[in-house]
Amino acid sequence: MPEPKHDEALVNLYLERISALSVSAFDGADVSGELDEVVHEAASRSGADGGTLSVLASRLRERADAADREGQPLVRDTFARAASLVASK
Repeated sequence: MPEPKHDEALVNLYLERISALSVSAFDGADVSGELDEVVHEAASRSGADGGTLSVLASRLRERADAADREGQPLVRDTFARAASLVASK
């Protein structure tokens, strides 16, 4: 099934920023406040483009699943929380 119409550059920008936060979480940092800010910014920049947020949420879930398979619960939780926040926007 093809992805919905979306802004690939914007999706990649926020995947990269959330990935950086997941590294900090892996190192034991509390990134919840920063994660909220990044997701809020992503939603604001996406505007009415639901396709971009949908693709971002899907890719975040994929990364959460990959982190789970690799035995990285803090990274998994960061991506899963980000996906949940994006989906709620």
